[in-house]
Amino acid sequence: MLETEDLPDSVSDAQSPSVTNSRLAKITEARKRTKEGQLRQAERMLKRSRTCLMSADKGDNVMIPIPLVDRGKGDPRNLIGVIIDRNTSDDLYKIAARNGLLKGRFSRNQFDVSKERFLTEDSVDLTKAISVRQAVIAESLGGGQGFVKCNCSMSGKRCATNRCKCHKNKVLCNSRCHGSLICKNKQ
Repeated sequence: MLETEDLPDSVSDAQSPSVTNSRLAKITEARKRTKEGQLRQAERMLKRSRTCLMSADKGDNVMIPIPLVDRGKGDPRNLIGVIIDRNTSDDLYKIAARNGLLKGRFSRNQFDVSKERFLTEDSVDLTKAISVRQAVIAESLGGGQGFVKCNCSMSGKRCATNRCKCHKNKVLCNSRCHGSLICKNKQ
């Protein structure tokens, strides 16, 4: 019969209950230290974000970055809004743009506070709720996600009906549509 000294370390350790208990104690201690380290790191991150991102007040103007997919090449990079309400329990903000109240609530890291006052609570429409994309389209000079181009043929109505993309989107025809040719949807 084999003795434990003749067995490899892994087999003899598995049979010894004191070695197993000491390994479990080391694992438990390592997990405890890891958890404490993660908690310290989380506290440092929260402290840093609180100092960098000071809370905003009701009536402050904010700039919300517009995602690249929601804006055209000629559109602004930020949407200007005003803070309407702040939920102090979870630090979420209700923001209104010029054309309506933005759907959902925003956390402090989703916008930057502006030093200037562009909008007031009286100058925004609080009667309708709109998405950020709808607010960007309303503020856009080119109609939202890029420029509209109609490619209408120059026979017949000449961009006076809703078959024309520009007329349908209530945008004037531009030089990309049909160059310098005359149409009823140009000025």
